[in-house]
Amino acid sequence: MHDAEVQRADTAPMRAWSPWGGVFIAVALACSIGAAVVVWRHLGQRHDEQVRVHLASHSAEVVLTVRERFQSYRMLLRGSQAFMRSRAELDLLAWRTYLQRLSFQEDFPGVQGIGFAQSILPGQLEAHTRAMREFARDDYRVWPEGQRALLSSIVVLEPADWRNARAIGYDMYSEPVRRAAMDRAVHSGDAALSGKTVLVQETEADVQAGVLLYMPLFADGMPVATDAERWAALRGWVYMPFRMASLMRQMLDQHPGQIRMQVFDRSIAAEALLYDSHAGMPESASHPVSVERVSLGGIEWIIRLHALSSFDAEPDIRQAEFVSVVLVGVLLVVAALFFVVTRERATRLARTTESLRRSEAKYSTLVNLAHDGIAATDAEFRLTFVNPGFIELVGREESSLIGLALDELWAEGGGESRDAMLARLGEGESRHYEVRLTRGDGRQLTVLASLAPLNDGWGQMKGAIALLSDITERKEAERRIAHMATHDILTGAVNRLMFGELLGYALVQARRSGHRFALLFVDLDRFKQVNDDLGHHVGDMLLCEAVRRMQGSIRSSDALGRRGGDEFVVLLPEISADTDAEIVAEKIRSALEKPFTFEGREVRISSSIGIALYPEDGKDEHELMCRADEAMYRAKLGGRNRACRVR
Repeated sequence: MHDAEVQRADTAPMRAWSPWGGVFIAVALACSIGAAVVVWRHLGQRHDEQVRVHLASHSAEVVLTVRERFQSYRMLLRGSQAFMRSRAELDLLAWRTYLQRLSFQEDFPGVQGIGFAQSILPGQLEAHTRAMREFARDDYRVWPEGQRALLSSIVVLEPADWRNARAIGYDMYSEPVRRAAMDRAVHSGDAALSGKTVLVQETEADVQAGVLLYMPLFADGMPVATDAERWAALRGWVYMPFRMASLMRQMLDQHPGQIRMQVFDRSIAAEALLYDSHAGMPESASHPVSVERVSLGGIEWIIRLHALSSFDAEPDIRQAEFVSVVLVGVLLVVAALFFVVTRERATRLARTTESLRRSEAKYSTLVNLAHDGIAATDAEFRLTFVNPGFIELVGREESSLIGLALDELWAEGGGESRDAMLARLGEGESRHYEVRLTRGDGRQLTVLASLAPLNDGWGQMKGAIALLSDITERKEAERRIAHMATHDILTGAVNRLMFGELLGYALVQARRSGHRFALLFVDLDRFKQVNDDLGHHVGDMLLCEAVRRMQGSIRSSDALGRRGGDEFVVLLPEISADTDAEIVAEKIRSALEKPFTFEGREVRISSSIGIALYPEDGKDEHELMCRADEAMYRAKLGGRNRACRVR
């Protein structure tokens, strides 16, 4: 009897509460569902905003990459232009050899080639064709045929593969789109990019849109201040052709399959489309779009990025699951007696834990496999975490890095001060620095350090995230190109163009301060006989050794330049007496008359040196160079192996 009463006492309240409890739980569930919908919509909107911000950031990266790459192309064309201007005559064989040794496709992927289009007046066409058939091939011709006021012809295009060989002899000036860019290049004297066209290298398969980048080549020493003077001095155009799909795939390979990239020529229209990473895909209004405009060589490109459904598509479920856990907790308080709700809560918690575990494993794998160095610091800029890529980059043990200030890895005097960097990070600014980094083995690298603030939940900076990318090889490639643009490729002496700039600077300084300087014109006696008797390879070795001896005979402040062949010039930017120039000339003469030994054979040459002084012998570059040249010929007429000054 007692047990029955206890059972009735236990179940009576349940039976009394059940009808209303069901209604109460239904209301609570409805409220919970409504709140979840509101929160989910809020999180969805915030996620969409994050996608848009991420897409805008990626668009800025794309524009920066395009600008940097075309600046590199412009520098490469500028170096090629300087090389050709250093030659008194148009030397296509030397130009082709220069391009083959440059190996530009290794440092600048995506370039279809580098070529030279020679400008030809109608009356010069027959002589030009004969010369090119001797230089290139017997069937050479300028095409398309027809009478035009000015013609051009592609005479050299490297690499000389089957695709580029199709373009030899083509008159690009006959086609309106190319002609417009070539005219702009002559008018500005700088690089000019063409609009959309189809390259003559294209075949019937895999036809791509193309563009061309032109740099004018003017005859050295001719005035180029006005349009008329530039056209009179024009020798042709150094240029690069690009197949757009090949170029963009090499230049922009991030987010494959997640972003649709379209590049337009000046207007968003089907006929202006240069590149589409997902050609044929229909437009979708639901996908976020970012549009950037970038000016390149006088042409505006419009770069449009579409975020596809897979772009950052995984929602940030952590906050949604946190809100779900809170709502489940409220339901558990209201319906604590219902085992089903308790079980549902346990299931949700298990899913959350597994999702967090997968996310942590995924991001940990990405960080550990990254080739670039990734690190985290505390608020004092001390390292608290480094990935394997960072350890390999700096060449130090992880134990020696943790606790070390990040900027202590910089080489002496590199980058901003630590206080300045921390101040920027504290204001929420991300920053990029190009710094020299000292590895554990003492070797120095050039790295691009990208710093971003790491904030706590209240918006206060608690540290920084650093991404270090090794750009040593890229900087070395830029240095090599800059050196080749200003120095003779065989001897390493300053070339004609650079020497002209140094001489002009010396004139400005001398006029400003009133001091004197000297110009020496050095010609190697009997060099042609060595070339003819022993071969050009011995002649090249003789030129290199002669330059080394002359460099050892002048001061570090002096400049040695090669005019061409066996002619050299020496600039003494400041002298106090006439004998200063005579002493240097005698050192050079004495060094060059000593015997040379090549391949077991003794070779003897001498030098004839002409001296011109500023301001006595001339007050501008042309007059000084002429006077030094006259003095050199006077030395030759006087028996060679001597230095003279025109009196």
